[in-house]
Amino acid sequence: MLQKRYRFDGSRTFCGEGIMSEIKGGSFLVRMLLKTGVFFRCFFSERGNDIPFTIENKNRQNGVEWNRTFFFKSKTRFFDAVMEYDERENRILDYFGKPRILLSELHLEASSDGGLVITSGRQWLLIVGKKIPLPAWLCGSSTVYEAYDEEMNCFSIKVHVKNRILGTLFSYRGTFRETEGETC
Repeated sequence: MLQKRYRFDGSRTFCGEGIMSEIKGGSFLVRMLLKTGVFFRCFFSERGNDIPFTIENKNRQNGVEWNRTFFFKSKTRFFDAVMEYDERENRILDYFGKPRILLSELHLEASSDGGLVITSGRQWLLIVGKKIPLPAWLCGSSTVYEAYDEEMNCFSIKVHVKNRILGTLFSYRGTFRETEGETC
């Protein structure tokens, strides 16, 4: 199922819905900084347990659009990105936000249990068409683990993003199911 989910050959859009059992992390300062991400649909400061969410992966000409929507009790928040394959450099790039404000290299590998591990690499700030490299001390180092649970018939995801100075910026974990046949 995980291979099917990540087969972005232009043939379909993946739609899913689930529950983030936990969204946590970030000091007061970090959460204040993350509030600015709301304007770019990529980061947010809200935290909580049992948060409903949807995920939509749409094929685009040069990559895949990732639109995640989190339904907190009093607010709806978004975490949007576009993942593209850079043939020239043989790497995967993740553009965060609408409009795009942050760019990160991604490294993918299979885990021993058949899951997928995604880690971040170099990062850039995108300002008025310029790509500004971020020094390591400003970067958010992310680790994502996604798997398919055959017994529960759902996908599971765990995300942890940290900074070498500020510590954990945010983390979340949850499960979701494909909503096949439905429009996202």
